[in-house]
Amino acid sequence: MSQENARPFRHTPRLAPPPVASEVAEETIWAGDIFVSEKQVRITTVLGSCVAVCLFDSLRCFGGMNHYLLPTPGANGRHGEWSIRELYQRMITLGSRPRNLQAKVFGGGSPLALANDIAAVGSANARVAFDTLKSLRVAITGESVGGIAGMRLYFENWSGLALVRQHQGRTEA
Repeated sequence: MSQENARPFRHTPRLAPPPVASEVAEETIWAGDIFVSEKQVRITTVLGSCVAVCLFDSLRCFGGMNHYLLPTPGANGRHGEWSIRELYQRMITLGSRPRNLQAKVFGGGSPLALANDIAAVGSANARVAFDTLKSLRVAITGESVGGIAGMRLYFENWSGLALVRQHQGRTEA
């Protein structure tokens, strides 16, 4: 084939990490969800201005994730502080000790091009995560917050490993 007729090579990244063993379940969570399990589960979600907190018990090797979209006070999983405290409480209920918990924080971006950046809630969502985890005395061992792109997050609750796939840049609103 001549150089003129050759199509350009385009790399298409995988949308998911390599498959896991058949005994590992997969769970997708959405805004307002909280998922915790002692069984091996790869948890996934998609984030923009929303935030997900992954909690991992380093002694018992299990964990969970939440996904919230509002930094304002409220009494359900859509509200940051409530969602993080509920995730924490579910870990404690399953036998975790507070000193063994580690957190990773993701999201809080600004993937929409807004005329007024004050209207963007991503940074406020991230602040809620850091403040709430500090008040709970949970160590933050990893983070990927802010930016102008969304992301897909995978969390292996048996190892504490978090994998992030960044999306393309901003979308016009």
